[in-house]
Amino acid sequence: MKVFDYVCPNGHTHERFTREGANEVTCESCGQTATKVIGTPAIKLEGWSGSFPGAAMKWERDHVRRSKTKPLD
Repeated sequence: MKVFDYVCPNGHTHERFTREGANEVTCESCGQTATKVIGTPAIKLEGWSGSFPGAAMKWERDHVRRSKTKPLD
């Protein structure tokens, strides 16, 4: 059994501890049929951690490159 998110036609969202095959449950607020929705994972990938090339590493490369060049007067 796992925790899944369910939403009903009225927009009520609930987390339920159910079997993986349970695609529909009864809404706790209004009693209508709520369907399973895909939840957002609780992770964050950051470029500065060193694990992933990302926007932070690109900014650092560009910053170093710009600091080596002298502006024209």
